[in-house]
Amino acid sequence: MSNFAPGAGLGPATIISRSTDQLDIFAVGLDGRVYTAAWQPGDTTWRGWWPIEGLEVAPCAPVTAVSRAKDKLDIFAVGLDGRVYTAAWQPGDPAWRGWWPIGELTTTLHAPIAAISRATDKLDLLVTGLDGRIYAAAWEPDDPAWRGWWSVAEGAASPGAPIGLVSRAPDKLDAFVVGPDSQVYTAAWEPGDADWRGWWPVAGGQALPRSMVTAISRATDKLDLFVLGLDSQVYTAAWEPGDADWRGWWPVVENKAPARSVVSAVSRAPDKLDLFVLGLDGRIWTAAWEPGDTDWRGWWPVLDGLTAPPMQVGVVSRATDKLDLVMPGLDGRIWTAAWEPGDTNWRGWQPIGDLVTGQTDPGVGAWQKVGIAFQSENTNHSNEAQGVTTDGAAWYLVSNGSKTVRKYDNGANLLGQIKVPHGAHIGAADCYAGWIYVPTQGPFGVWRTPTDFSSQEFLPADGGKDRFAWCAVNPLNGRLYTCEFDIYNNANGVLYAHDRDTLVRCPEDDLPLGPTPIHFDRLQGGVFTARGRLLISRSGPNGVFCFSAVTGQCFGGRHLGNFGSTGSEGEGITVRPWQFGAQSASVHVLELDNDAGTDDCYLHSYAVPEPDRL
Repeated sequence: MSNFAPGAGLGPATIISRSTDQLDIFAVGLDGRVYTAAWQPGDTTWRGWWPIEGLEVAPCAPVTAVSRAKDKLDIFAVGLDGRVYTAAWQPGDPAWRGWWPIGELTTTLHAPIAAISRATDKLDLLVTGLDGRIYAAAWEPDDPAWRGWWSVAEGAASPGAPIGLVSRAPDKLDAFVVGPDSQVYTAAWEPGDADWRGWWPVAGGQALPRSMVTAISRATDKLDLFVLGLDSQVYTAAWEPGDADWRGWWPVVENKAPARSVVSAVSRAPDKLDLFVLGLDGRIWTAAWEPGDTDWRGWWPVLDGLTAPPMQVGVVSRATDKLDLVMPGLDGRIWTAAWEPGDTNWRGWQPIGDLVTGQTDPGVGAWQKVGIAFQSENTNHSNEAQGVTTDGAAWYLVSNGSKTVRKYDNGANLLGQIKVPHGAHIGAADCYAGWIYVPTQGPFGVWRTPTDFSSQEFLPADGGKDRFAWCAVNPLNGRLYTCEFDIYNNANGVLYAHDRDTLVRCPEDDLPLGPTPIHFDRLQGGVFTARGRLLISRSGPNGVFCFSAVTGQCFGGRHLGNFGSTGSEGEGITVRPWQFGAQSASVHVLELDNDAGTDDCYLHSYAVPEPDRL
């Protein structure tokens, strides 16, 4: 396996206590598998890591864990197909059972699953789907399968947005989310309700869309919320019986955190609260409150452990007044720290085994051309061909010359075509969740059609200086991205995020791209992969670049040459397994050969070391 790539993104760790003084941790390894480690009294070190076989998830994806009864564990994660999966363990099991899919709902690959046990052996899930609606599922003993997914009171958020979920008393549920308008909303359910009630705004609280609203109950029927505000400070609000409305939002002692940081909260004893958040210096900071305090105390650094933003520290109280933390370090390993009464300071940070989270370097310099997967010469549709995209079963050629999208089978036989209905310049397209997205210039925007060409629509947008030469959807968050054709200063290059259904700008999800090893402009195509990569192609001279879809760090770039043609122009790029005899290829770059007559086009295919990690 390739080496861990610092800066390409770190995977969060989840910690849980299934019974007094017992700890279990879950994290995603470099191979996309979920791993677990455990500790209990008498252990001199952590045991594990053991893989929980049967599911691959995206790099740096979250894993949710819940204990629905003493010593029982259920975990949840999103697979590469976008569906929610679960696995389970209880005493007597020789290994984990699962993974089982929960219904047909699909979401983004980095969507956190909100899971809770509101009573012994009962489980409830909430997740924001690809359509931005909030859905619920439930399970209890004797159910032959999970029930759901049901829409939760028509709630809406960004695709895959995190949801805060808490049970403040047996069989009561409260949920919290940041809406597309940046307001914090809540909904509630209890026995006797035919459906969820809500969503109601919480005291005017605001945060960036897709921010996590952390919810906790420090005593029966009491609720406390925490979120990173628009000014990057931590804010809190509270509710308890007798309150006519929520109280707050109040800042929790002045201390700023990187955008999108998650505030972790725990109640280690009735009416006591401890908070943890990543600081601007990369350290974890903590604040505390208990009855009698007129304000929050803190913030104090938790020793000198370092991680990278945005990151959530995992925290749990395994017994009254005991605290344990986990986080990924800058080396990708999971580190832990602990505190209990009598300690004058935190103990730690200490690494837990050798598991590494995050991403690997795909070694762009080692990619080798092995053949041509598709070609067309001297035709109307090869003229000004802009790119080829794929849904994994068919190829889709986009031609600016004929203003068409053409669908081909694996034998290059035409299966159908559709005309782009206006005279705009059309660029390199992308295929995502059953739709073809075709960027246009003059007018600027995106024209889209289902892969069966059964309908079509145009979504207008601000073209900036010269955007929409290409577009692509990032499966990690469901946003559609494009950029300026010429990004001359690659240290400040930014991909611009849009809602893929409306093309409304979503600047909170913009992806800054890191410096590249070779000149980076004249960008002609881009594609995101399910395993967290962003590939971009350029022309003049032709080249290909690979970035982290999590942080924008550049893994590398290389010139592709002119493919033997003096009029060669690199266009769109796509990813799909393809065989040339015994040789496999994964990355495909379309060349437009601007010859003297009608243009020719050739889809050049490249073998990638460890293609399963791309």
